[in-house]
Amino acid sequence: MRKIAEIRKDLSAKIAEVKALENTAENAGAIQKGLDDIKALETELERALEVDAAERRLAEDHFEKEAKKGHVFSFTKFLRECSEIPNGGQLTGLEREAAEMGRDEHKNLGLKQFGHVVPSALLRADGQNYTTDADGGYLKETMPARYIDSLRARLVVANLGATLLGDLVGTLPIISSNDFTAGWLAEAAVGQVTKLTFAPGDLTPHRNFVAGAVTKDLLRQTSLDVEALIRKKLLDAHATLIDEAAITGTGSNNQPTGVLNTNGIGSVAMGTNGAALTWPKIVALETAINNNNANRGKLGYLSNAKVWGELKSIERTANSGRFLLDEGGRLNGYKVDWTTLVPSNLTKGTGTGLSPLIFGNWEDLWIGSWGGIDLVVDPFVLATSAEIRIILNAWNDSKVVEPKSFAAIKDIVTA
Repeated sequence: MRKIAEIRKDLSAKIAEVKALENTAENAGAIQKGLDDIKALETELERALEVDAAERRLAEDHFEKEAKKGHVFSFTKFLRECSEIPNGGQLTGLEREAAEMGRDEHKNLGLKQFGHVVPSALLRADGQNYTTDADGGYLKETMPARYIDSLRARLVVANLGATLLGDLVGTLPIISSNDFTAGWLAEAAVGQVTKLTFAPGDLTPHRNFVAGAVTKDLLRQTSLDVEALIRKKLLDAHATLIDEAAITGTGSNNQPTGVLNTNGIGSVAMGTNGAALTWPKIVALETAINNNNANRGKLGYLSNAKVWGELKSIERTANSGRFLLDEGGRLNGYKVDWTTLVPSNLTKGTGTGLSPLIFGNWEDLWIGSWGGIDLVVDPFVLATSAEIRIILNAWNDSKVVEPKSFAAIKDIVTA
């Protein structure tokens, strides 16, 4: 069976070929043949996707059964074996099986492999069980092994409700459109016709990387704490990268486009050179969303630590004893969060060091991921200090699929 990426490529080419043909009697035969070819390719793609899904389920079942036997995947062992020069970086046991599955997965997705791949099936597998024999019994400790789920928990935008799409294959098309015009007319009056237009977009894999180093002495430790430490370091760095792209990505230099740089989101201004945050302006963000009939889904606010401090210290009205941030930790009745990844160095007019406040339906921010993670282990560059360098490669994208669902203030003056 052909790779999914190959089928998708042929399908896209065939669709473009048929669309380029003029709808004439002379081209009728070619058009029909093209349509038949498209249908056949769609059937082939559907079958390939079903096989891929079955392989993933089989892999998940395999790792789950191995875990119940006490055979668990270990990042520490994985990295240690990759770095051992005498054996040529050969993996053994479950780690070798995982790498082989990861290799096949990347080939099927059409992704370039740089090192050993930890497959997505393993990243989503059930928890690992560690046993210690003591006094005739066993003390079982459980640590979540779900890299993807743990990554989700670390994403600020995910906590606000962003839509996370995993195990993607190829480009995911996104189509948005305008609305029809409706109204009341007098007898025989001519109604205005609005042409329905569509704006295409898509989620496409952007390669990102995380680099760090650990000592060989650390990798020779087998404790649960060391395993958790290495995973945490990878997770934190990866989550920070995705959050930053989702919020402030420029859309250039291989970056996705973040919320603040998305064309078409609503805007509320504080002043010519910026101004301190006020209650009416906070409500105005909600109004900007309501005016677009986008007040649905998982609505919430997001800003940085400086604005968070202002929310806790500025009164709604003088001497009211009621601050912008509710006692229950909500803002204007909605969920609110902060991260230092939201900038505090924006400028406007003569104002500098300004901060934004974002409000919107975070379900309309999509975060995509393709396949597992690719780990390159380099035991040479830092060999003199007995350290190994680790480089994680992953493929992700983020996109606001409906700009009307967001509005932002970008000129808040903070103390």
